[in-house]
Amino acid sequence: MELLLWVLVFFLIILGFVGLIVPVLPDVPLLVAGFAVYHFLIDGGEQLGTGFWITTLLLAVLLMLVDYISSSVAVKKYGGSTLAVVAAVLGVLTFPFIIGPIGIIVGPFVLVFLMELVIKRNATEAFKVAYGTLVGFLGGIFVKFLVMLGLVIWFSFLVIF
Repeated sequence: MELLLWVLVFFLIILGFVGLIVPVLPDVPLLVAGFAVYHFLIDGGEQLGTGFWITTLLLAVLLMLVDYISSSVAVKKYGGSTLAVVAAVLGVLTFPFIIGPIGIIVGPFVLVFLMELVIKRNATEAFKVAYGTLVGFLGGIFVKFLVMLGLVIWFSFLVIF
């Protein structure tokens, strides 16, 4: 039984990282779920202390905010409208279902570009805002990856030692 629980822990952690590029998977909650399965069902609450859980949960909340903040900050920095932020979110949520995983990058870029053209920007300005959105989005994914990797390393260290 314990082996199956370990498989579940690893599966949830891997799914968390897959969630960085597949928007329908909640990346950070899956990672935390993997830690929780270990803590409550394998370890009995001994190795992962209060400090680990407080840090993990605070970082989890911050990482979920990174999704929204990184794109909107980039859109604003590059002169985009509020509608461009909405277009970026819609692009992330819809395009992967239309054109597959590459849609997570193409979707926000295309929709922001089109939205900025609709609100009377020229193609150069619209491209600049779309590019800024893409940079913010990818930057957010990179930051989330690094923090999640750090949490997994910390978790592994606590479990092994």
